[in-house]
Order: sequence, then C-alpha cells, then structure tokens
Amino acid sequence: MSSASADTLAFARALDGQYRIEREIGRGGMGIVYLARDLKLDRPVAIKTLPYHLASDPVLRERFLREARTAAALAHPGIVPIHRADELGEFVFFVMGFVDGESMAQRVRSRGPYPPAELVPLLIDVASALGYAHARGVVHRDIKAENILLDATGTRAMVTDFGIARLQQAAPLTQTGMVLGTVFYMSPEQVVGDTLDGRSDLYAFGVLAFFALTGRFPFESETPSAVLVAHVTQPPPTIRRIAPAVPPALGAIVDRLLAKDRSARFADAGALVAALADAAQGIPADAPAAADVVLSPTEAHAIWERAALLQELTGQVAPPAVAARREGTREPLATGAGYPVGDVRLAARDVGIDDRYVERALVEHGVGAGVPGEVVQPGGAMQERVNPLVGAHTRLEFEVTIPGELTDPDFEDVADEIRRSIGDVGTLNTIGRSVAWTSFGTPTSQRKLQLTVSSRNGRTVVRGFEDLSQLMGGIFGGVVGGVGGGAGAAAFGLAMALTQGAVLVAAPAFVGVAGGAYALARGIFTTMSRRRERVLRSAVERVAQRARECIAARRLSRTTDPRRLPR
Repeated sequence: MSSASADTLAFARALDGQYRIEREIGRGGMGIVYLARDLKLDRPVAIKTLPYHLASDPVLRERFLREARTAAALAHPGIVPIHRADELGEFVFFVMGFVDGESMAQRVRSRGPYPPAELVPLLIDVASALGYAHARGVVHRDIKAENILLDATGTRAMVTDFGIARLQQAAPLTQTGMVLGTVFYMSPEQVVGDTLDGRSDLYAFGVLAFFALTGRFPFESETPSAVLVAHVTQPPPTIRRIAPAVPPALGAIVDRLLAKDRSARFADAGALVAALADAAQGIPADAPAAADVVLSPTEAHAIWERAALLQELTGQVAPPAVAARREGTREPLATGAGYPVGDVRLAARDVGIDDRYVERALVEHGVGAGVPGEVVQPGGAMQERVNPLVGAHTRLEFEVTIPGELTDPDFEDVADEIRRSIGDVGTLNTIGRSVAWTSFGTPTSQRKLQLTVSSRNGRTVVRGFEDLSQLMGGIFGGVVGGVGGGAGAAAFGLAMALTQGAVLVAAPAFVGVAGGAYALARGIFTTMSRRRERVLRSAVERVAQRARECIAARRLSRTTDPRRLPR
C-alpha cells in the first residue's frame, strides 16, 4: 500500500475497521478490484468499487448498487457470491467472495488453448451457472474469459460480474475501455440493440468456448467497429476449420452457439449443459489442445497466391489425395517471425478469398485440416441423447461427403477397401451409382452393420451405420437376467434361510446382487459400444480416403493447365 494512489488510500480509510485492503488485483472501465481481508470474519474477500469519476454520477451509483443486489440474490456454486453492496461517503462498492486463482483469459494467454477434456467440465460449470441465473430472470450480458474465474487447482470455474454490462450501457460513451473488453463477445442482437434474453449469453458463451479451444476469436480486427459489423453480417468460421483437433461433437456445439439467429442456438442453458455432457463422453482424456502452425512469410504468401488462383479457377482443382505433412521440410523461422495459420485464414477472408480455397491451399501445403465437409461427422443417430440407463449409443452412424463422383472402375476399388476395412462376413451389392456392404449374421457374429457409398450430383457420400440394439439386449438380458437373477435368487434364498423367513431382511440381498449385475451389464455395453464406434468411424475414414484418391487421381491425370497442379 506504500505506492497506492490517493483514491486507493482514501478508500482504505473509508473501510477502516471493517476491511483491510491488501492489494489491487484488477482494473477495468467499470471498476477497480481489491483483495482485502474481512476483519470481522477473518477471511479474504474481493471488493469492487466504481472509479471515482463514475461514482460521482448519482444515476450510476444507484444502478451499481441495484445490479449488485440483484446479483447477490444468486446463490449457485458456479457464481461468485456477493456478500455486501453498500456506499460509504463518496465511495460505492460491493464485497464478493475471493477466488484464489486466475481468470480463463489469463490461463489461455499464459499456456495456450485448453485440451478439450480439461475444458468441457469448466464449460459445464459456466453453463450451469447461466442456466440458474436465466431461470431467475437475470441475463449476464458480459460473458467473457476475463469474467470466468478459476479456483487454485484450475478445475472449477465461477462466473463473476453479473449486471456490470447494464452499467456499461448507462456510462458515458467517451469512457475508454468500455467496449474493447466485450466487443469480441457481443451477440448480433446485442450489437443492434434488440431486447436480450438468455440466448444472448449463450452466443457469448460460444465465443468463450471458441477462444478457450483455439486461443483466438471468431471475428478479429484492429477496429472494434469492424468486429461489431462482423457479428451481425458475417458467418463465423467453423471452429474445426481453425482448430482441426477439436472433437467433432464439441465443435458442433460451438458452431451452433454462434448462430446469427438466436432461435438456431440452444433453447436454453439446460439444453447446452446436456449437450456438453453428451459430448464429454466421447472425448478421450488425452485429446490434444489446438496447436497453431506458424508459417514463414514466404509460405504464407504462397498460400494466399494459391488460394486466389483456386478461386479464379472456380474450384476446378481437386484437393490432394493425401495432405502430406511437411514439418521436416518447413522453412526455418527467425525468432518472432511468421504467420499463425489462423491469421493466414483471416487475412485471406479480409481480401475476399473464400474459405474453401484457402483450406485447399493449406492442405496442398501440408498444414490444413481438409476441405470443409470432407471430415467424417456423426450422423443423425449419434445426435440422439444417450439413454442414461443404457450408458451408450445403441445406434451408431458416421458419414462424410466428398466433392466429385466415382467411375465404375472406382467402385470396384472402393468395394475392395470396404471389405478390408470391415474385416467381417457380409454381402456386397451394387445398385446404379451406389455400392452397399451389409453384415451377414453368423452363429458367431450377429452384427447389424451397413456401409454405403453413393456417387451422384457431383459428390460422393460415404455412410456407415450399425444397430447395437440386439447386442444391448443380449448383454443386459444375459448379465442382469441370468447372472443377476440366478445369483440374486440364491442370495435371497440363503438370506431367507439364515433369517428364518424374514422377507424384509432378505430382500435387500436380492436387490444388491441384481443392482450389481445391472452395473456390470451397463459397463460392458458402454465399453463395447465405444469400441464399435471407433471401428465404424475408422472404416468410414478409410473408405472415404480411398474414394478421394480415386477422384483426385482421375482429375489430375486429365489436367492440362499447369496452373491447376499442386505446387
């Protein structure tokens, strides 16, 4: 406190006997935050006060206190609690719980994007808190990484600053820092001044997730006005185009949250929590965080030139059969030099080059994620919520769409790949412009699996489907009905004998054995379902890759214009 400002010293004197200010821990356009000690309860607290030049405005003072009191009524594990909202002399402030950790913004900027499995539980914390607040008519209006606080372990997230955005609306427009901290997160309806509801917070939540997973925002520019216009008029990039390592289910959630039309987002935070919980089941614990490749200036300009050429040729160039990585031959960078791949994409978009051509140029260079739409995605059956009693999907489905059509000889190559990929007994049928492989039930294999490849209207679709209902019935029937029923009956009979017919004493023995058998059956089916899911996805990916190779080889063999050949 020896170097504290005059305002801080005056505030400390006003709090004397109640709180002891220890240090400043944050400062923004709408307030200064101090770490202090509550002298009566002997605990650390955080105290936020309006800057002096704003506290002198009676309208802002009253709104500050009103919003703080509204937020104080929110009691949820994911919301930083407010203990007191008051004014002492010329100062107006509120006291809240002290979270002994960093903000999510600090975490991302210091250590980079989150691994998906580490982030999803934190997102669920935040979404649960928003659902609680929305159900009580409170919209946050300023969800951003700076307002998500993490505990000391980094495994729990809490939302802070409810209601502060309302103060920003009432503050003088000349106040610096007022918009810059939130412009990246503002929903389209918030930008144009429409009435807001909880879905505006969900849009900001989508930006938060995008930032935490990629380290950047959907819309970035040096001028706030350009970002605001983009929120309203430009489609956001899909997150997997920026960070291919993001799991498809999680990426689909983020993309949906960033819809311009609020009705296209999740209906409420409760639906978002359910979607995140479902997505979490399929995210491996060791799923990597996004890593942004840095290109040399020469490489970046080569990609921009190639993308512009591809756009000039109206997409007539097929993507390469295999996106060969070139880490070993990359041009060395000087310290601090180069362009992150995400910046290369954004710069191309700014000058009017369509994203798909940039992506093709990146793939040709060995650093892209593949042309959008060519990534294997879960089908409709996988979008259904998992029955919690069963524990996993009973119907599996994956599909991918590839530009271009297969010829008759290509279908023969693809059929051979299907046989190799499945590795099981089945029948193969060719009908018109499609080929279908269907599993053939045997005494040792009762799989109900189908893999189809159809090629028409300038595109080829590869789809895999497997019905696990029969497998599920066999496991639950065998384990619960057989093991659980038999052992449960035996346990019941033994208990009856030992207790001389006391049914109330013997019944729990039966229930315990049956419950254990059910848990065992659920665990077995969950493991088998996820194993089958990996096998089916891999089969679809292999068949799709073979189809790409056939299409690319034929197109490149017919190319006569040297400009169309990959460099």
